[in-house]
Amino acid sequence: MSSIKTKARADGIPLTRLDEMVWIGDVASLGARRYPQRPALIFAERGKTLTYAELEQYSNAFVEQLRLRGLNPGDRIAYLGRNSDLYYPVLFGAIRAGIVLVPLNWRQSATEAAFQLEDSQARWLLVDEELEEIARAALNYLKAAPPLTRIDGRDGEENLRSILARASTAPVIAALHDPEQTVLQVYTSGTTGRPKGVLITHGCLSIARHAECISPDWSDWVEGEVSLSAMPNFHMGGLSWVLIGLVRLSSVVITADPLPGNMLRLIREYSVDRSFIVPTVIRAIVDELHDRNEPAPALKGIYYGAMPMSETLLKESMELFSCKFGQFFGMTELTGTATFLPPDEHRLASPDRLKSVGRPIAGMSLEIRDPEGEVLEFGQPGEIWIKAPTLMQGYWRQPQKTAEVVVQGWFATGDGGYLTEGGFLYLTDRIKDMIVSGGENIYPIEVEEAFLKHPAVLAAAVVGVPDERWGEIVVAVLELRPGHSVSEEQLRSYVRDLISTYKCPKTIRFDTLPRTASGKVQRSLLRLRMLDTPKSVPTSTS
Repeated sequence: MSSIKTKARADGIPLTRLDEMVWIGDVASLGARRYPQRPALIFAERGKTLTYAELEQYSNAFVEQLRLRGLNPGDRIAYLGRNSDLYYPVLFGAIRAGIVLVPLNWRQSATEAAFQLEDSQARWLLVDEELEEIARAALNYLKAAPPLTRIDGRDGEENLRSILARASTAPVIAALHDPEQTVLQVYTSGTTGRPKGVLITHGCLSIARHAECISPDWSDWVEGEVSLSAMPNFHMGGLSWVLIGLVRLSSVVITADPLPGNMLRLIREYSVDRSFIVPTVIRAIVDELHDRNEPAPALKGIYYGAMPMSETLLKESMELFSCKFGQFFGMTELTGTATFLPPDEHRLASPDRLKSVGRPIAGMSLEIRDPEGEVLEFGQPGEIWIKAPTLMQGYWRQPQKTAEVVVQGWFATGDGGYLTEGGFLYLTDRIKDMIVSGGENIYPIEVEEAFLKHPAVLAAAVVGVPDERWGEIVVAVLELRPGHSVSEEQLRSYVRDLISTYKCPKTIRFDTLPRTASGKVQRSLLRLRMLDTPKSVPTSTS
């Protein structure tokens, strides 16, 4: 017999002190008033630094550019670029002007970028010089292409940096404190195969950071620290990490190069206090230190998420760095973080706790439900449902898709897990078929559809299998049409033109797919088969 007390629900601490909340659109203004000459953003690759005064100037200058180009509140602009300091005056300026920023994944193909540009109805495209070829190819797919401006470039060239730098007299524009103002449209892939534009409000973006500021789990963070960000700007995780530093008026070192040698150099050169590092990169940094026979640099904290970290790597990293570790778990639809496993719960003497993704942050509630929507008991695995003040407005122009996942204010994550009575969340197999490889979310149907465009492919199924380095790797199993022959490399080359490189399978196999009586592919059986199959694969078949 169960009671209401045994139902699997966990609540974060109350969301209080909202009158103290820093609105994200005000971050540059606040920093410019209090610490005008303090470095806000340090763009390591170009040796550029924006002080808080300059960040405020650039943000106001960007508002002026938006108005000069005839953009109105509610319009969209797109940003296709690697990590850069300029992403943040673009964001802050867009918020102040009431414009919605659409960050594009720079790893995607031209056809994928074209869909998002068309779907979002973007009226201006900002692009890195090195990504201009992809951007122009994407624009060629559109009937009405938006104007394109380079983000950065060589000195003396006309680009966004030069435009903002010389606009020293732009008027100061204050952001509206409208919690329902849409500020971001972040595309996330779905099991339907088409990316969905997640609508994030100014309120959600601001509350997400405030929830951390009022939590005891972050009480050791102080103003003026230095943090390092190598996570992509277009990721909610990468954006969140930079904002965590900026709302505390700290200095954030930004890099687009997460290679271990560069990360170690930057940590030492800028005396970095804290960094968010995905487990794949942590593994590479640990190996680099061992190969060099060097001690780990001094850090106050390493924070990770986006993919699971193996118990072996976590233990090795904690012993090597001797600093605090914290783990985030969240998703774009929740404006980032949902749960947090704080440093004081990272104890090697409690290995079971290290398998948890933590407890809900302030204002969040979690339940574990069965397929009928009934709340299960503690310890029972089911689907994770989350109620949050940071829940998205919905999916852009997809009310039906929104209604499928948001029910009475609760978000059905599609992820599997269970709760302990202490409120700690543990993940199990995902309810959805999403693959997480190197911190990137990959949905099988997107990859399958790319293979099915090839004339030799009859059927395709994609699954993720565990991998020590990447968390999971993508494996494609294909059935070929009778009489057709094609090599693994020919197929790999073909799909690279259709989907992002990171979505391309590490392994391609030719085999008969397991199906139900109705003909549906049985992914669970296929995944088990891949786990039992030797890694060598045929390069062609017919």
